[in-house]
Amino acid sequence: MKAITSIVCAVVVAMGVAFAPANAQQNTDVGFTIPTAEELQRAKDNRRSQALAERVARRVMSAFELYEENDIRGAIAELNEAPARTDYDRAYVARFKGSMYAALEDDDTAARQAIRYLGEAVEANLLSFNDHAASLQVLGNLYLIEEDYQQALVTMRRYLQFKGEWEADVLVRMASAHMELKQYDRVIPFAEKALQEMGEPHRNPYVLMIAANYEAGNIPETLRVLERGLEALPGERGWWVQLGMIYMLNEQYEEALATLRIAYDAGYLRSSNDYRALVQLYANNSVPYYAADIMASNIEAGNIERTDRNLATAARSFNSAREFARSAEMYGKAVEFAASDADRRDYYRRQGEALLLAQQYRNAVAPFRAAIDLASGEDLGRLYMSLAEAYFYSNQYRQAYQAAQSATRFADTRRNAEGWSRFIKDTAERRGSSI
Repeated sequence: MKAITSIVCAVVVAMGVAFAPANAQQNTDVGFTIPTAEELQRAKDNRRSQALAERVARRVMSAFELYEENDIRGAIAELNEAPARTDYDRAYVARFKGSMYAALEDDDTAARQAIRYLGEAVEANLLSFNDHAASLQVLGNLYLIEEDYQQALVTMRRYLQFKGEWEADVLVRMASAHMELKQYDRVIPFAEKALQEMGEPHRNPYVLMIAANYEAGNIPETLRVLERGLEALPGERGWWVQLGMIYMLNEQYEEALATLRIAYDAGYLRSSNDYRALVQLYANNSVPYYAADIMASNIEAGNIERTDRNLATAARSFNSAREFARSAEMYGKAVEFAASDADRRDYYRRQGEALLLAQQYRNAVAPFRAAIDLASGEDLGRLYMSLAEAYFYSNQYRQAYQAAQSATRFADTRRNAEGWSRFIKDTAERRGSSI
């Protein structure tokens, strides 16, 4: 991975794709603050230490032993028998029961029960500092799992303000909750703050910021975040494709082409759409040979579907690049996958025209004749004219004359066909051939 990253970075510099600095914004405002170290210490000092009643403590110990034996329901039943009489006993037992329910995986109602008991423990506000903090943390995560995003945000904020520390993973969860609520403007500061607290780049905050900006319709900012993300994490293959696509959306076609070419060379393209987007960019930027070559080679490799449309796209690009023989080859392959006679006729015609341009006149005869077999109406006149040309330049004058004569039956080509017939006949006579 380090080697690929180095190559990608070198190509970025060589192709002039300039990215913004990767550092997250400093001192990001998320809408609330946490206590200072002094305030936190005072809160800890003022929190009274309490002990469980002896009979409750015995039940708790028994429940813990059952929990260690993976008998979670037995542990809950034991706690239900705990004779909790003081507010502290009830808060402690509620916290333990909430934790037990949170650990159950085979009960659809367990999460709601866990929320109920942990909520009781938290609202009592009597547990030790560490137990109260842990209860808030688990409760916030449970709200998130249950898709109660508003309560998740409230609880996670309480957790951070009680704990007195910015925790990157909690900030990411809060950003995710805002994303689920479609509060895209609130996603950004939490994701930025998470990056700041992580100290080193991590993909999740970038993913959230990319998605939030895109969903909000802020394409320039989506680009900026993608650029920052790739500066920090150049090995994130999916982002290269995303960046290229967003450049296209923003009509920055040169940047889109440079970015997707980097992704192609690094092996980061994955879907047929990725490859076809690169082909389209090369075609739109007047580089038809690369458009054709990438399309053809990736159809062959199975990265792009082998359909008549895709094969014809490669053929057209080869034709634009004046690679007429290869264009004819691709049209020939397109015929095999065409779904209708009209498409087959068109591909045969184009194959014949490409072979004429490649000066492979004898080879052009067969596709023109195949197109004639599938044609009707005025199309026939033009096809007979092309067939006459193929015969003429391969020195088959009798067949050329007959094809030109056939073209005289159609109004659109009659005049040209009559003149072409006379020219063929004169040429044949000069060269000693009989019509």
